[in-house]
Amino acid sequence: MKAYITAEFSPSALKKLGNILQDEIVYESWRTTRNLYFNDETLLNRLQEIGAEILICEGDNVKSRVIEQSNLKIIGSTRGDPNNVDVQSANSKGIPVIFAPDRNTQSVAELTIGVILSLARKLYLVERTVQQSQEFAVDDFEDYIKYYNMFQGSELRGKTVGIIGLGRIGFAVAKILYAFQVKLLVFDPYINQAKLRAINGKSVDLDTLCSQSDIITLHCPPIDETDNMIGETQIRLFKPHVLFINLARASIVDENALLEALQKKRIGGAALDVFSVEPVDQDNEFLGLDNVIVTPHIGGDTADTNHRHSMLMVDAIAQILENKIPPNVVNPEVLQNKAAIPATPPYQDNFDEFGGILLSLNRYLPEIRQIIEICQTMIRKNYIVGTAGNVSARVKLPNGTDAFIVTPSSVDYMEMQPRDLVLVDSNGESILGKRNPTSERRVHLAIYRARPDIKAIVHSHATYSTALSIARMPIGPIVDEVIPFIGGCEVADFGMAGTDELAMNAVKALGENYALFIANHGNVCCGCDLSHAWTVCQQVEFAAKIQYKASLLGTIYALPEEAEEAENEIFEIMRDMNQ
Repeated sequence: MKAYITAEFSPSALKKLGNILQDEIVYESWRTTRNLYFNDETLLNRLQEIGAEILICEGDNVKSRVIEQSNLKIIGSTRGDPNNVDVQSANSKGIPVIFAPDRNTQSVAELTIGVILSLARKLYLVERTVQQSQEFAVDDFEDYIKYYNMFQGSELRGKTVGIIGLGRIGFAVAKILYAFQVKLLVFDPYINQAKLRAINGKSVDLDTLCSQSDIITLHCPPIDETDNMIGETQIRLFKPHVLFINLARASIVDENALLEALQKKRIGGAALDVFSVEPVDQDNEFLGLDNVIVTPHIGGDTADTNHRHSMLMVDAIAQILENKIPPNVVNPEVLQNKAAIPATPPYQDNFDEFGGILLSLNRYLPEIRQIIEICQTMIRKNYIVGTAGNVSARVKLPNGTDAFIVTPSSVDYMEMQPRDLVLVDSNGESILGKRNPTSERRVHLAIYRARPDIKAIVHSHATYSTALSIARMPIGPIVDEVIPFIGGCEVADFGMAGTDELAMNAVKALGENYALFIANHGNVCCGCDLSHAWTVCQQVEFAAKIQYKASLLGTIYALPEEAEEAENEIFEIMRDMNQ
């Protein structure tokens, strides 16, 4: 099959496609020819002249006449949105249309970070002044001080960044910004909660984002819903020092309102890669402003983008020729009668969407501070001594999988700092933290695996709980205020500390309750969060104290059977609510 390629293609992709097709490839990149086919007749004539059955383009208009009168069998558009191809006409002729999703995500994201840093540190002003200004001169120290003051910028750390649109590009930007320790606000009516959680972002409405952000960056599509979304009303909400970034689409912003705000210095600055009139020329009004970075729609202009979209085309063509359905085909229905085998993803960039996010204990500071507070309170209440107990909390890694914050094994809890806590995976292996995790982590992890509803565990050696655990005496149905909150509290068979045997014994004794005793080893109390687990711990010790003292008086009288049943029913209801 002969191929005509007008898109930019990497050499390695051209070579691979040649090996697949074993036929002529006419390669006329628009970058070299400086030509885009907007005229149907011109493109149709070239296709017929070549005898092409495959067309791979980027900006050419491939409309109904071209499709109907050519001999094309495959059409490729190296765009994330193949709106330059008449897909309906392609459907009528059974022609698959392939495209290049995610081709320029990283390129646009990195340029976004680049212009944010350039604006924040005034690198654009430094460049214009030092390299281009004929008036730049430093003849004495006062001149140096003048420029030193002029070039003073700001750091990103601690700033609030508003991201409008948390799709592929917005999320890639957020992941990079996360490493700068910024606060991330997100406006996206269709937000992916997993992505929001991964960046520790906060979902807000548009006005809140506009009024609270120090930096605002747009990453949403040009649809009716986003047309002029950032208008005069929103711009008037901006902080005076805000930096505004638009590498998305010009239609999202009221250009006149933005231009006026920049001219009157009502906002700090802007970086713009897209405009209502393109290509950018010398008449663009933003070019004359000293607080604006103008780039001529180059967000995706990298060699990496070209190679990525080239390989997406090549691999999809290979799969079609193998009677497979590639995942990047717009109209898979035209292949369903010809190919019954869905293909695996054609091109992997070795880039995990949830990877690349800086992971530190700071991410889990709220849980860590609460764990430290519980540990220190247990010492003050004589529930533990030194490091005799342990506390943990289930948290999420950026990719959504479970991890666990646990107390260390060798730090006095009254001296414990956030950096002393340890993040472990589901196997108990350390992910973050310089200390050794508690030797009792096997008990915690076994419970977490068995009970997905449990999010936190507190293990104490409180006096009365320990006494009952030594006596192998479970908490009986004698204190009716406790049963609805903890269910029951059985005693796990003895096992050596830190062993899998002890962990399995604990899971068995816990059952569907929230607490258990470990023989000769105090209590283990669970909850849907740290506050709940700590409350359970105090309730268990309270009940153990009552039961212990009652036993000194002789016979212990249990609750009437019908009362116990009623309390257990309440517990089941409350447990379901906690889940």
